[in-house]
Amino acid sequence: MTATAPMTTDPIADSQSPAHDATRRCDVEPIHTPGSIQPHGLLLLFDAASGLLRHRAGDCERLLGLESDNNPSAQDLLGITIDDLIVSCLLNLNDEPVYVGLARAHDRRPLAMMAHRTGCFVAVELFEAEIEGSVASALDMAGAIFNRINASQNLVDACAIGVDQVRAISGFDSVMIYRFRDDGSGSVIAESRIAQATKYLGHRFPASDIPRQARELFRRNFIRMTPDVGYDPAPIMPPPSGAPIDMSHCILRSVAPIHIEYMKNMGLGASMSISLMVQGELWGLVVCHHYAPRLVPVEAQLFCRHVGASLSAFVLAFERAEAVRLEAIQTAALDSILESTLTSDDPERRLRTSCDELKRLFDCGGFVLVGDAGLIAGAGHYPDGERLSRLSSFVTSRLQGRQSYATDRLSEELAGAEELATDASGVLAIRLQTSRPLLAMWLRPEQIEEIDWAGDPRKDDGLSGTAQSLSPRNSFAAWRETVRGRSRPWARRQIVAVELFRTRVGYAMQRFRLAKANAELGEANALLAKQATTDPLTGLSNRRLFDDCLQKEWARAEREGSPVALIAIDIDHFKKYNDSFGHPAGDECLKQVAQAIGGTCREIDIAARTGGEEFALLLPGIDAAGAAIVAERVRTAIEALGIEHPHPEHRVITISLGVAAASPSETGDAAALIRAADRALYRVKATSRNGIAVDGEG
Repeated sequence: MTATAPMTTDPIADSQSPAHDATRRCDVEPIHTPGSIQPHGLLLLFDAASGLLRHRAGDCERLLGLESDNNPSAQDLLGITIDDLIVSCLLNLNDEPVYVGLARAHDRRPLAMMAHRTGCFVAVELFEAEIEGSVASALDMAGAIFNRINASQNLVDACAIGVDQVRAISGFDSVMIYRFRDDGSGSVIAESRIAQATKYLGHRFPASDIPRQARELFRRNFIRMTPDVGYDPAPIMPPPSGAPIDMSHCILRSVAPIHIEYMKNMGLGASMSISLMVQGELWGLVVCHHYAPRLVPVEAQLFCRHVGASLSAFVLAFERAEAVRLEAIQTAALDSILESTLTSDDPERRLRTSCDELKRLFDCGGFVLVGDAGLIAGAGHYPDGERLSRLSSFVTSRLQGRQSYATDRLSEELAGAEELATDASGVLAIRLQTSRPLLAMWLRPEQIEEIDWAGDPRKDDGLSGTAQSLSPRNSFAAWRETVRGRSRPWARRQIVAVELFRTRVGYAMQRFRLAKANAELGEANALLAKQATTDPLTGLSNRRLFDDCLQKEWARAEREGSPVALIAIDIDHFKKYNDSFGHPAGDECLKQVAQAIGGTCREIDIAARTGGEEFALLLPGIDAAGAAIVAERVRTAIEALGIEHPHPEHRVITISLGVAAASPSETGDAAALIRAADRALYRVKATSRNGIAVDGEG
């Protein structure tokens, strides 16, 4: 039966709806403490301290030869001590069950053992084992499945492989992947089934079908098996005298009556589910249905759990890669717009001409920039006139105290927004601080969605009144809902991107305004500052600036505990050069030497002319060994100039260099650094010149 019901609200999100009431009441049912198990195995609860059996459930006499009044130790019954179980199997409280191995009791058929910790007990669950094939072949098959899933190009292909593999391993009539949505409902996104099985691919199930506490148990139990919907529960014996035993992690835990009835209403005889966990959250389930009872051996269950783990790993990798890819595209586009805005003479005008680029940032119908007086610029489809004014006023009110505003269902927040639906059912907005406040809005049109529900989610589902027990819905006939007034939702990364854009545009505009305000003052002061701190002949820093920089760098080094190096430089036999070629040639020589010295500097270094033919190079953060390397680079660069010199030994202009380095924590003051560099310099000048000496070295 198919019905069409145009709606603007989600029935399962309505706090007054029967489906919501079902979800709320299911959320408080104590399904983790049923006090019984499904009878296709045994549950043994051993005291973690003494190792003695305290409680049991299932046909222990048939499978173990265990009398009801006998309380043996784990060692006597299973051949393994409690301490070995806890330590060697790494059993921790509230962890999922661990496969322990096989146990044989009284020459009976081997039993597969799963164990976990719960409260003061070590819980051991036993299943009749089916030993087929070798461990090596099982591992090889597991690896092949993982490789097939991992090689998928997209999520659809990976899920298709997953359901086919689980169905092949388990033999179930139908296997599907159920993906949870943000509102708690779920959609079937992959399916493998026999021809006679009901098709659920593409159908939506309401949140009440898997309520909150059931989802929490799926987070703890990665696999859950109900081999016979008509089973008789096997109670825990003797019943606990105190609080009920927490059976959250028990594989055999008895199924909630409401779920049994739910399965019967679907015509099922058996089911199995495998949790798909992504970053610690329940992303979805692999759901297996069979129309007759079916027991899957525990070994095959563990194999199916491996398939689920492989799918979970693929989903995580795929979603991360997709998020990185989309983020990279958006970041590149934003960076391009911001770069042109930062370098523009008029950033606000550049924004106005970027509307087409800003619209293309996201898959949307339109983009607008709105000022106090109305529309500034836009691209694509957007409301006009009074409709745009009303939308802008509403969005502005929502942005008070917030970085951004985003909605995919404007009609639920703004009265009368139906007339905006074709242009703006979805809005993503930020406030830009330019020379005047601008409202930037990305708009998405209404996307009419037809949802195929597996049953009408609005129906009462037998929940009339408040005193009767819970009962599930009993109809899974397809029901089609037409949802209007909504757009595609905005992704979190898109919201983060526009918030970052807002911050960076604000920074760009702040820089622009500051630059504009300081432009005239900067121009007026530039020449004066240059004259006051620059040597007019060489263009290097003068002695005044050098002394000031030395004191500042010394203070910085003292704060940071870093060294400061100084290179004192003197042109060899410069007086003879002047006497031979004249002062104009000497000035030209000084310029070339200064240019070569400056060319060796980092941006943070200070090169200065401190006297007639004397220079200094201040190197923050460098020790003596590093400064010596820089000094040799400078010496080589000057010699390579090849400036002719009349001195009979040197032939070309050369320099002598004295190197010193100190840490403020070890040296008294900056003046001591100058004296040390001078000492080293005069050692070179007293010998052959055209060389380097480091203070403190022989």
